[in-house]
Amino acid sequence: MKIEMVSSQQFNSRTNLMVKSIIIFFLVIILFALTNAISGLVYERSQNKNKIGNEIASSWGQEQTITGPIIAIPYHKMDQKGINSINGFLYLMPDQLNIGGKMDPEIRSRGIYQALLYKSSLNFKSTFNIKNKIKSKVSSEILDFKRATVIIGISDLTGIRNPILLHCNESQISLVSGTLGSDMLSSGVSGYLPSLDQKDSIDIHFSIDLNGYQSLSCIPVGKNTSINLQSSWSSPSFFGQFLPQKREISDKGFNADWQVLEQNRIFNSVFYDSESKIGSSGIGVRLIEPVDSYLKNERNIKYALLIICLCFMCYFFIEIFFKIRIHPIQYFLIGAALTIFYLLILSMSEHVGFNLSYFISSAVTIFIIVYYSHSFLKRLRIAFIISGVLGLLFGYVFIILQLEDYALIAGSIGLFVILAIIMMVTRKINYYEYESEKISNESKEI
Repeated sequence: MKIEMVSSQQFNSRTNLMVKSIIIFFLVIILFALTNAISGLVYERSQNKNKIGNEIASSWGQEQTITGPIIAIPYHKMDQKGINSINGFLYLMPDQLNIGGKMDPEIRSRGIYQALLYKSSLNFKSTFNIKNKIKSKVSSEILDFKRATVIIGISDLTGIRNPILLHCNESQISLVSGTLGSDMLSSGVSGYLPSLDQKDSIDIHFSIDLNGYQSLSCIPVGKNTSINLQSSWSSPSFFGQFLPQKREISDKGFNADWQVLEQNRIFNSVFYDSESKIGSSGIGVRLIEPVDSYLKNERNIKYALLIICLCFMCYFFIEIFFKIRIHPIQYFLIGAALTIFYLLILSMSEHVGFNLSYFISSAVTIFIIVYYSHSFLKRLRIAFIISGVLGLLFGYVFIILQLEDYALIAGSIGLFVILAIIMMVTRKINYYEYESEKISNESKEI
């Protein structure tokens, strides 16, 4: 009778570690699903922030793209019977275009969300060689110089702060909204040019005070285009078909210079409206937030599975080393605390920033886990071990989050070191002896 009871206990003991491992595996899957739900919440909050930003920008000024100045001259062709057969516009680009300006960042808030806006002041100076351009393109077309216009494309007219004063040689041109019949640009301002047929070349210069949201770009329409942009914002992101040839970025802001030639572009200096391809040639800068709490929360949650697995592994080996049984419900409650840790960071980072919320959330999470673990482990030494392991794990992840460019190599090296430590600490464990010892102890009790 005694032998049969021992055999039954042997069977139960030998399957105990396997059953516990399977239970822990399913607990990890459940907790990982919960962290994915929190990841979805991070995305939702991030979208809310973008929505609020767009709502603020709709009354202030959206992302701005400026095109011009461009001269548009109406034309028509006569067929053999003397009847107008084609009507449209001939567009002249500047021979030399210089753009200089400054972007002053401004942050507006609505509730807990903020929008990064800017005020810009831009100066445009351009020169047009009218006679040479027309000779190079016009053959049988009849040009209507009296209806020639200058067009300045502005993607969002809401952002114009002050009237735009345009000067053509010694004359001042009144500008109105719209493009006066031209459909090359969807939005902008324009005005009629006086006596264009009587001039070989003209100079056009003007200034624009423009509000915008995050990004500002210009189309390099000049045969030779020079652009200089300055700002006190220290985190720019340059984009477009051409990057700055020179740029200086410091804590005080940035200074960037572009130089674009006609040979670099996909459109010519003179073309008819059917040949227009200038819409996709914008170059500029986007003001980005150096610390995006939602982006850091998203990156942080990617390490949730690692933290949960390493924490459960720590408790699993505590069971083996110290011969203490930990119930699956206790595993689940500890894992739930780790999961709520990510929710705490998300909710707090919207008010006090990511770094401070990470410190507070990790401190309270470590405290509650260690306090709860001590209540059933009954050993202060083990509580110190757990607090040390959790502190190292949270600190390790925090360091990785700060290393944007070197996060991958730091993470891979860190994981290899963690695995090596686990292998060294557990190298002398004989899991079959552990089971046999449990069988022996249970037999003696019987």
